Amino acid sequence: MGRKESQSNTLRVELSSGYGDKSREEILDELIDKIIENEKLKKKLRRYENPHTPPSKDVRKNRCNFVSKTGLPVGKQTGYVGATREKREPTNFIDCFDGVCSQCGRHNKPTKIKTKGYEEIPDPQPTKIVEAKWGVYDCKCGHHWESKPIDMPNIGLFGKNMQTQITLLRFDDRLPLRKTISAIERQYKTTLTSKAVYDVTKRVADKATPEYEKIKCKIRRTTHIHIDETKIKIQGVTYWLWIFRSRNNVFFVIHKKRNRTVLDEILGYKYRGIIICDGMSAYEEYTKYLQRCWAHILRETKELAEKHDDAKPMHEWMKDLFAKVKSASVKDPPRERRILYDECIQEMKQLIRIYSSYKHLTTVITTIKNGLNFWFTRIIHPQIEPTNNNGERSLREMVVMKRIMGTLRNQNGADVLAKMMTLISTWRLNGLNPFYSLRAII
Repeated sequence: MGRKESQSNTLRVELSSGYGDKSREEILDELIDKIIENEKLKKKLRRYENPHTPPSKDVRKNRCNFVSKTGLPVGKQTGYVGATREKREPTNFIDCFDGVCSQCGRHNKPTKIKTKGYEEIPDPQPTKIVEAKWGVYDCKCGHHWESKPIDMPNIGLFGKNMQTQITLLRFDDRLPLRKTISAIERQYKTTLTSKAVYDVTKRVADKATPEYEKIKCKIRRTTHIHIDETKIKIQGVTYWLWIFRSRNNVFFVIHKKRNRTVLDEILGYKYRGIIICDGMSAYEEYTKYLQRCWAHILRETKELAEKHDDAKPMHEWMKDLFAKVKSASVKDPPRERRILYDECIQEMKQLIRIYSSYKHLTTVITTIKNGLNFWFTRIIHPQIEPTNNNGERSLREMVVMKRIMGTLRNQNGADVLAKMMTLISTWRLNGLNPFYSLRAII
């Protein structure tokens, strides 16, 4: 008891010294508040540390309190008119008239007839096993030919529809090998191996090479283009996944390097279009026709504004400059756009001069300063976007794909991935059906 009393006295001394003239009740209330706050933080930390917790439970915990970038609540807005599916005419008819009473056995005529339309899919169908026969001919004139069936594959045991479906399951639906095999077995009662799936996709990619090269040529001729890059693994070694996105085309390539060499190979040495990109130095080395991404820099200044009060005016200033960039229109006379451009340049220089002395803002100010000549290109060329969001959105599918795969096994697999995602992404961008588009080139 003596020891407990001593500890209690020590605690009281510490409490009295740490809380000044506050009463015992006030001290206890503050301690209780701190304990509650501590428990909340522990609970939140456990959620982050638990690998089995879905990210949505952290990000969207208070969904009702979230607001969009426009300032409006997330979800359906007041007055929103939703889209409904187009009503289709029935192709099959079912009549169900059973007028026998289950109680007394009498036969009855219906007092009313009800109708309901619904859609159904066929039962899983086994694949058709086709045996083709054709003639081999030798004419007296010396001409030799074979009358092969048009849809018969020259190589392999799978027809065009089968090759198309396997390829789209793998790359459009982003299924791993075992899931692709499972989907084909469930739907078509056909057993595949991992090697068979790879052989099919490799064969399809080889046939798609001319279309892949055509898209690259179109990319080279575009007036402006979005470019982005991200890491990807091949046998555990870091490579770079590049995306080149124009208005109507998407082009992917996986390359060892992350420098100007890739730009020279894909765009050529004399590309004079405008590149919308991030701040990687390779772009500036390649061309002076650049538009730096405002989304990147605004995210950086926003993060600093949330940490430092003196960064808030800078963030607001950058938002005002961004609004001026977006305000430029093709309808504005070139002279007015040039005046606005010069004004924005001077404003940006003033911002750099004012905030250069803030040590905790050195990194972002350096970024702004290095890209000074490229933040306002859109004012002169208002047909382009001031952000690289289009490129990042097109890259997102590939980012999800690489997370599923983990690492590519070899360069051949990387080439197959780049070719197929190029074609599928381009077709979808143009509103084309990937199934029919892919089958047409097999």
